[in-house]
Amino acid sequence: MTSLALVLVFCAFISLSDSACFFKRLNLGEKHCVDGYDNSKHPMGSTWTNGACIRCTCSPTSMGCCDAMGRTTVKTEGCIVKYDYKTCTFDVFHPEDPTILCAHSAVGK
Repeated sequence: MTSLALVLVFCAFISLSDSACFFKRLNLGEKHCVDGYDNSKHPMGSTWTNGACIRCTCSPTSMGCCDAMGRTTVKTEGCIVKYDYKTCTFDVFHPEDPTILCAHSAVGK
């Protein structure tokens, strides 16, 4: 029974690790965070979403960023994913037959 509980805990951590987050420690005395996507500078305490749909937060000690759109897995054959980076959303559809319902899952938002 204990082994089953440990397996369930590890499975929960695996799904959390799929959320595509990263953290960068800032050097002492830095006045802002620099977004690696477009090299834009952001003040301490700010939160922003860049053009790759990565949401970042700048604190005095670090910058933390996570995928704001999530990653999609399509489960229905023939269906595709179309990402909209302006609104940080996605649509899953069958390009040849819109009446087909596309099963999918998303992780990380």
